[in-house]
Order: sequence, then C-alpha cells, then structure tokens
Amino acid sequence: MSESQPRIYKVLLMILPVGVVIGTVIFMFMYFYNERRDEQNHAVIASHGLRLTDLKDMVEKFSDRIGVRDVETEEGRNGLKSAASMIEGRLGPQNVGFPVRKDEGEAAHGLLWKSLWVDVRGKEKPEHVIFAAVSFSGAGEVADANAVSTLMMLASSMARDEPARTIRFVFLPLDRGPIEQNRWLVQRCLNEGEHCDGIIGIQTMSGKPEIGGDEWQAETPADGDEDWWTYLRQGGPRSEGLTQSVWLSHAVFSPETWLGQKERRLEETLDVATQLTSWLRRAAE
Repeated sequence: MSESQPRIYKVLLMILPVGVVIGTVIFMFMYFYNERRDEQNHAVIASHGLRLTDLKDMVEKFSDRIGVRDVETEEGRNGLKSAASMIEGRLGPQNVGFPVRKDEGEAAHGLLWKSLWVDVRGKEKPEHVIFAAVSFSGAGEVADANAVSTLMMLASSMARDEPARTIRFVFLPLDRGPIEQNRWLVQRCLNEGEHCDGIIGIQTMSGKPEIGGDEWQAETPADGDEDWWTYLRQGGPRSEGLTQSVWLSHAVFSPETWLGQKERRLEETLDVATQLTSWLRRAAE
C-alpha cells in the first residue's frame, strides 16, 4: 500500500460524516418546508369559509363548461368524467388538501362509475360516520350545479372542524332516489369497522316550492327518519345506533326559481349553506 492511500482513506473518513450531516440537514429542511407549505396552502383555502366568489366559480364551471352529466348519452358521460375530475382536483391535496377516496364503483354503459369522498375525521368517535351526500349527475343547469357546488363548498369550509364523529362528504355519480343512494352509501362508502350514524343528502328540487310552505323540501325514506330531521333542526335527544337519513332540497336548488337572477340565487345559497353547516355539526356531536 502506498503512503498516499492512507491519506485518501483519512480524507474520506473526514468527508463522509460531513456529507451525511449536510444531506440530513438538507433532507430535513425540505421535509419541513414542504410540510409547512402544505399546511399554509390548506389553511389559506380552508379558512375562506363560505364565499360567494368560490360558489359562483364552481357553479359556472359545472353549468357552462361541463354541462350535462348523466350515463345515458356520450355527452353526459363525458360530463360525469369531467365533473369527477373537477371535484377531485378542487378538494384534493393540491387545493383544499383532502385525500380523495373512491369506492369500487358500478358498471354502466361500458364504464365504471365511482363515488368520491373526503373526510373531516372525528376526534372522539372516528369510526362513527355522518354522511353528507349529493349526486354530481345533472342536467347542466344552474340549479343542479348549485347543489353539487354547495356540498363542495361545505367540505372546504369545514375542513378544519374537529367534530366528535367523522363527517364524510360523498359525491355520488348516478341520479337515483334516496333509498338507493342510502344503500350505495352504506354498502360502498364505509370502511371495515365503521358505522353510519346518519345521512344528510342534498338533491335538486323537483318543481317549485309551495307558496307559504316550508322553504326546505325533505324526503325521509324510512320510519323514524322524520325524527332525525326534527333532531337536526331543533336538537334534543337523538336515536343512537340507527342509520337515519333525510334528503333535502331548497328553492335555490330548483330549476324553476330565481330565473334570470343567478346572483341572488347564489347569495341565498350562502344562507342555505350556513344552515346545512349547523345541522352537520349537530349531527357529528
């Protein structure tokens, strides 16, 4: 062995630890920088709350850019795929920051249609799930676009809530009645060990609301569901251990109201969203 070789080994022994330290420092810096950046991005978007500009932007994209969303026509199927991509992109890691989950889906017209969901995880009873659901299928009108956009806005504005039970915001691909949608939620959107403690669905209103009647149109598919609707609005004792549901609509989700008055419709929707927020928080107590 030449005299220069021991010197090389000594130099390497001196340099290697320094390189490891520098590499570790750089790695830790980048890790915490990215973590902090993600937290800041999440905080900026999630703290916006219920904003008219956000709602208007989403409604216009659903109604003007995406249009019809159904499985019966090629145009509608393309619309459904675009809508799913928009929901995932808007609520996902690059924006609000949610991990977006999907179920195994259902086949129709040669394609697999999946629901998407995001969770505001419960702190005390995370395995007990409250579903907030809407179908992203629609005719491409402002009313049905408003229904989907409202639930997206609620998910974003409630992202930093700390409920006792998990609130799961689910976007369903197919336009079906409450009983079938409930079945989809319970069978496809629960993980092992989880239990559904209640469902609050949003749907487009059929026709006009009754003059002088309740501004909310509620469908309670099963016996006992009326008690769930009463509990959400008024509080009081709740029925534990049951899967109760109510599917709600409002004049802001009707294609026959606020004609030519989109701005007023959206302004009214913020009040509707505030009510829905309070009911979701009560449900997740």
